[in-house]
Amino acid sequence: MYVNVLTKITGIVFMFCMFFSGCSQQSAQEGTSTENNPPITPKWLIGHIIWEDSINTQTAALDLNQQYKDHSIPVNGIIIDSPWELSYNDFNWDTARYPEPEKMIETFKLDDVKVILWLTGCINNAAKDVPVPRSPDFDYVIEKKYVVNDGKTSEWWKGEGVHLDFTNPEAVAWWDSKLDKVFIDGVYGWKVDQGEATFADSLSLTEEFRYQAQNGINYGDSIMTSLGRISMLEFKHAYYDHMFDYATSHNPAGMTMARPYSHQAGFAASINKVSIGWSGDFAGDYDGLKLQIDNIYRSANAGYGALACEVGGFYHERSTKTQFIRYAQFGTMAACMVNGGANGAFTNHLPWYHDDETTDIYRYYVTLHYQLSPYIFSTIVDAHLHGGSMLKNISMEQQSHTIGENIFMKAITSDTNLVTFNLPQEGKWIDFWTDIEYTGGSEITKEYALAESPLFIKSGAIIPLEITNDVTGIGDQSFAGKTTMLIYPGGKSDILYHKPLGEGIEYADILIEYNNGHITVNSDIEDSYIFLIKTDTEPADVTGSDSWVYNADKKYIQIEKTGTCFELDL
Repeated sequence: MYVNVLTKITGIVFMFCMFFSGCSQQSAQEGTSTENNPPITPKWLIGHIIWEDSINTQTAALDLNQQYKDHSIPVNGIIIDSPWELSYNDFNWDTARYPEPEKMIETFKLDDVKVILWLTGCINNAAKDVPVPRSPDFDYVIEKKYVVNDGKTSEWWKGEGVHLDFTNPEAVAWWDSKLDKVFIDGVYGWKVDQGEATFADSLSLTEEFRYQAQNGINYGDSIMTSLGRISMLEFKHAYYDHMFDYATSHNPAGMTMARPYSHQAGFAASINKVSIGWSGDFAGDYDGLKLQIDNIYRSANAGYGALACEVGGFYHERSTKTQFIRYAQFGTMAACMVNGGANGAFTNHLPWYHDDETTDIYRYYVTLHYQLSPYIFSTIVDAHLHGGSMLKNISMEQQSHTIGENIFMKAITSDTNLVTFNLPQEGKWIDFWTDIEYTGGSEITKEYALAESPLFIKSGAIIPLEITNDVTGIGDQSFAGKTTMLIYPGGKSDILYHKPLGEGIEYADILIEYNNGHITVNSDIEDSYIFLIKTDTEPADVTGSDSWVYNADKKYIQIEKTGTCFELDL
């Protein structure tokens, strides 16, 4: 029986397995409240999203996706960034740039690529980059009092205008009617960009929001709304929260990408109302990578659950080959790899622009990220149920973190391949590349070739994987459609695996225990499993399995078993 979990459900009681099997489960969610915790990120969003902000046409978007397809690098989402409308945020396609938007979206659907549309809450009386600089809605929203600051205009980075008042229910209802025009089948959500901070009308700045924008505008700390004067942070929450509610109520797998913490204007989206946290605009060099890591780690420490990495940055300096690869390696160990922007979307952002080696390395890391997506999804569900972030054991100083408790990585942020770092204190840690085991807290000094980065698995870890090919050397095409569990034995260990059921936020719970060669699986759904158990020793037999084989080259036992509740013994 499926156990479906939606974001607003506060508790679930597990069903028992069949009476005669003698196995049952206790719900980890029972009695817990998730109201203020991070939401569950749709499964499809834990992957690789592409975009460009250089040409901004239908032809360019389709060509970008096709180039990745031609190079066998998976893509599961594309952002259609600004400018795509006739006037900013009027939600009418600019058919000179995108002559057949519905046909374009249908083409992406054939490749199972979800469309994400850019927006802000600004309505302009003057703008750049769009055919209609003055929005046809401008006079209407002022007349209806649908905007903040009593209709006073402000400059923002796409022109001058007013900002919709997201505390006004009538204004929001009107806004939603505009969104409905473009939120069609194949569109899954919004890149909810900022602009609201430039409408702050109080100059009594607080330290949290003190920031000198590039255009010389000071970001204030309050704004006038239908509720009276409220803090800018409260208004941000009204804006970002509503966009999340709209997307998720219109599509069960809907999403928003918005800023958690950003160096550009402090905190933005609510922790419990953002599908994927994207910290903003960064350069493509090492300084940009370091700043992005800082923003991501600040967001994680604040409690944001799922966080994305903008691979190669967005603007300013373009990534060199080495910088691009090191960027991608860090992005692999985030919730989502987002690659594109204005700093070389069709040059430095494309692996094959550099050379075949870069393409092969990038393909490896995107594939590894996809393979880890069930583990990442399950870790995000844990954050939803219990609070906190998918990123743990964060070290700002050495730029390292773990995903959940079991996968450790350290970023490389210079052209020097020789790095020194410390592993987390708890447990033992196994080098992903060499299988060498280290005690917790060990100081590691190692030179990493360009194709490798510091990556360790905790002893005793049970890592759910999704494998469809042999790109990483972990499994092959025969693993497709099966639940793979990579186990690094370390005595007794277990995982309550929140298995995604499709591309959205639904899941079923599976309890898997490993104890010195004994495997127990308790589930409410039948599944086909592959267990990959790392060991130097071939067992004499595996009882209870459907089949098994020992791979001496890769040093793991491969066990296959289909069932609901069962036990295996090595």
